[in-house]
Order: sequence, then structure tokens, then C-alpha cells
Amino acid sequence: LCPQAQLYCFEPDPRAIARFKKKLGPSLDRVKLLEIAISDRNGMIDFHPSNADGDAKEWDLSGSIRRPKNHLTEYDWVRFDRPVSVETRRLDDWCSEAKLNTIDFIWMDVQG
Repeated sequence: LCPQAQLYCFEPDPRAIARFKKKLGPSLDRVKLLEIAISDRNGMIDFHPSNADGDAKEWDLSGSIRRPKNHLTEYDWVRFDRPVSVETRRLDDWCSEAKLNTIDFIWMDVQG
């Protein structure tokens, strides 16, 4: 629909990064994947990826740079016990470095 669109994707979870690259395959060159988290500060932070026990052992569909709290009271089978260190960038700083003056659309999955 938008052949001139420039797509920038941000993802800090190594599992989701691998899934993204596999699904896009040859189309991966049409998007820019940045393996970082957007945050209120630049630097490094612990990212808390989900995992689980039993039948849900491969559960990897949630994670956050904020330590989960209420999620655990509702879904006690989900674990966040293997944090990984990820790079964070402020969106304004990243846009400045990328020389982006205008953003037409943002689709953001926000935790916390």
C-alpha cells in the first residue's frame, strides 16, 4: 500500500528477533530492525522475558523492561526469572541520530 514507506522496528527480546527475521525472510531488507528497547533513557537495562513450566514451557510471548508484578498474580504459571541485558534508547535521541524529522505512524506495544 505504501511502497515508499520506511519501516523501523524495535525489538529487545532475542527470541522475538529470531522469529521476526525468520518470518520476514527475503523481505527483511525492506525494514530496519533495531535490536533495542525504546525507553525513557539511553543505556543498558535488564529485560525480563517470559517463560513458563510444564505444557507452556516454550511460552515467550511477553516481556518487559519493568519487573512484572500483577501479571504474576493472575498468571502464576508464567515466569520472568531469566533477565537479559538490553540496550535502551530514547525515541527522540534515536530519531535525531537517524535524521528523522517526521513520523507518520507509531504502533507501540507498551508495558508498565
